Amino acid sequence: MSRVAVVGAGIAGLSAARELVNAGDQVVVFEKAATPGGRIATRVVRNVEKARGSADLAFDHGAQYFTVRDSRFAAIVEQWERARLVAKWRPRIVRFDDEGWEEVPAAIDRYVGVPGMAAIAAALAQSLEVHYSQRIEALEPLTRDFDRVILAIPADQAQPLIEGLPGLASRLATVVMRPCWAVLAAFDEPVAARFDAAFISGSALGWIARNQSKPKRDWKVETWVLHATTTWSQAHVNDEADLVGAFLMEAFEDLVRAGLPRAFYATAHRWRYAVADPPLAIGAIHDAESRVTLCGDWCAGSRVEDAFLSGLAAAKI
Repeated sequence: MSRVAVVGAGIAGLSAARELVNAGDQVVVFEKAATPGGRIATRVVRNVEKARGSADLAFDHGAQYFTVRDSRFAAIVEQWERARLVAKWRPRIVRFDDEGWEEVPAAIDRYVGVPGMAAIAAALAQSLEVHYSQRIEALEPLTRDFDRVILAIPADQAQPLIEGLPGLASRLATVVMRPCWAVLAAFDEPVAARFDAAFISGSALGWIARNQSKPKRDWKVETWVLHATTTWSQAHVNDEADLVGAFLMEAFEDLVRAGLPRAFYATAHRWRYAVADPPLAIGAIHDAESRVTLCGDWCAGSRVEDAFLSGLAAAKI
C-alpha cells in the first residue's frame, strides 16, 4: 500500500484519488477551496429579493454540461445515471453568427449533474479524505511524507511547485491557460428567447444558457449563465467584475429582439484558468525520480471527460 497526496479536488484529482483508493492505496486530497469540483461548480445564492418576494438561486457557472466518447467514462456515467446523479439535458440549442441563427441538431447526448453540476464532485469526494481550504505552497513536505504526489491543478498553478524539476517544467512551458468570464443573471420575467442555449460567434459572448432548462432545476425562476469567449476574456482579464457584467449583459440583450426583462440579480465571475491553449493531448505526466505526477484537463483536452480520464491515467502510472 502506498501513501499518495493528491493536490486539487477537481474532476481530475477526484478521479485519480478514487482510482487509487479502489486499488488499496491510502490517499489524502488537498484542496485550496472550501468545496470540491473546480469548474464543475454550482453557485447557490439564498434569499435574493425580487419583484415579488424573494428566491433562492442556483447557477451552473462553470462547466455547462458534459458529453461521453470514451468507453471507460461511459461506464462511469452509466453508474451516475442509475444513481440519479446525472441526467440527460435536452435543450433547444441554436448557433448565432453574423447572418442570424440556426438550430443545432441534437446529435449527441449532453449530461448535467442533478440538482446541479456540483453534485458530481460532491459524490466523487464522498468518503475520501479531503482537506479543504489547504493551499499547498511547496512540494518538499509532501514528497517527504508521501510515497507519491499527484498535482491535479491548472498548469499555471503547478509551475511554481515544480520549478526544481526541469523534466516536468519543460513540459509545462508550452501550456497556456486562458480565462473565461461568466455572468450569472436572474430575471423577474421569462426572457423572450426561443431557445435554451446558444453558441455565438462574432460577439464577446461565446455561450449562453437558460440554467433552469436543465433537469431538476427550479423552473419557476428565470436564470441564465453567460460565458464570454476566451479571446475576449483574455483581453479583459483584469477588468472590474461589475464592468464586465454590464458589458456582457448588453451583448446578451443584443441577441434577444424583445429585449431583456429586469435582472433582479446579476454578477460576474472570472475563471482564471478555464481552457488550455493548446492542451498537451496526453493522459498525464510523471517524473519517476521525484515521484511527482501532473494531470488535469489541460493534459488531455478541455472537456469534463478529458479531466476524468487524465486522473485515471495519473493513478495508473
